[in-house]
Amino acid sequence: MSHTPAIALATEIAAQVASLTLGTNLFHSSIRASSTNIPVNSVFVWTGGGARPQRTMSDPNEIRRTVIHVRVRDSDYNDGITLGYSIINGLRAKSISTYLDLFSAFGDPSDLGQDKDGNHIFGVTFILVYQEP
Repeated sequence: MSHTPAIALATEIAAQVASLTLGTNLFHSSIRASSTNIPVNSVFVWTGGGARPQRTMSDPNEIRRTVIHVRVRDSDYNDGITLGYSIINGLRAKSISTYLDLFSAFGDPSDLGQDKDGNHIFGVTFILVYQEP
């Protein structure tokens, strides 16, 4: 089975956080400029690497730990950080089918400052663990 961790996490975020809809204000991509198709207040999810796969001797199965970046962009500081916490809390103790584990790398959203338009950016990082044959 081939896994796509960032897509799986974005789909789970959409299922757990009522205010987010995949393809409307939640996107599987790095941060994109706002436009007619990308609202200012949006969330972006993408793969950011991870530890090297682990194998046992000649077993072809690998355990992979993928870093998934989630970035919240919001014109209002309080709304943005609240959404960051909603994402962390919505995924706490959740499991995603075919994945072994999901956890937040940090306890709180990171304040990453403002973009050139003055919108606030918050970072949340997750680790998604899975086995790939």
